[in-house]
Amino acid sequence: MTNTNGDRKWLIPSTHPLTAESPDLEKAVWDEIHQDYEKSAFSLTPSLKICEMLVCPSHQSPSFNIPNSPEVKVLIPGCGSEIYLQKTLLEACPQIGQIYCTDFSQVGIEKALEKWKQAEGESRLNDQQIVFEMVDSTEFTEKKPELAEKFDYVLIVNSVVSGDDEINRKMIYEFSKVLKPGGKIYGFFQSTLCYVEICYLSRQHAHCMTEGFVDVAHNKVWDAEWQNAQIYYTPLRLNRIFKEAGMKRLSMEIDFLDSEPFAEMFQQMIGHDDPDIYCWQLLVRYEKEKV
Repeated sequence: MTNTNGDRKWLIPSTHPLTAESPDLEKAVWDEIHQDYEKSAFSLTPSLKICEMLVCPSHQSPSFNIPNSPEVKVLIPGCGSEIYLQKTLLEACPQIGQIYCTDFSQVGIEKALEKWKQAEGESRLNDQQIVFEMVDSTEFTEKKPELAEKFDYVLIVNSVVSGDDEINRKMIYEFSKVLKPGGKIYGFFQSTLCYVEICYLSRQHAHCMTEGFVDVAHNKVWDAEWQNAQIYYTPLRLNRIFKEAGMKRLSMEIDFLDSEPFAEMFQQMIGHDDPDIYCWQLLVRYEKEKV
């Protein structure tokens, strides 16, 4: 992507061997690793709190509630195999016009569609228009030009995590392009700074800083499963990317993953016994500038 004023300090050089060689290879490796999504792909959406923070945070920020209107269309990119967010959205907004769920993984889309067909409850039984389709988030307007300025909301849950800065930027630019003027992006983003805190607070993980597993300068955190780094942005860099994509910040806040099952899962994952050490993520809300 092109930086708006040529200031290179905001760009991260590509060092990800998979994406540098071929984006298709990254997709193939992802599908190979995640044949069993339930065991290998981590998702925040089983948490009702997480879903409600995106859809209807009325107890904290009622102005951010998604309207229950047949005129409203929502995009959920990188939806993976889960359907919790879709069900929460339909239960809160039973009159919503369309929910368009995409992922670059055919495996993820097939599993999500299978779960949706087997789901129970009113959200499954109504006749709302819900679509599951394999679409790469970097190619929305190229492969499907009819999606330009179609959506009122884009809901993102940890789906902008490529190890290549250019790919992540392309995703956010595409999300902006498919939004109507005044449309909004609500999303959860992992941050390198979370892991910096953990390295300093958990002595047995201090080596992650000194050995380069957490790289603040390049916003990267080493992922043992991928055996490569993924980019988890700092707030300033993430805010800059949204700004360059023509988005205006409405809010950016920290959401602590201190409720179960996330607290216990993270404690087991990194092997610590301090009840006050847990992951946190950035909850961001942006609005597309009106021309």
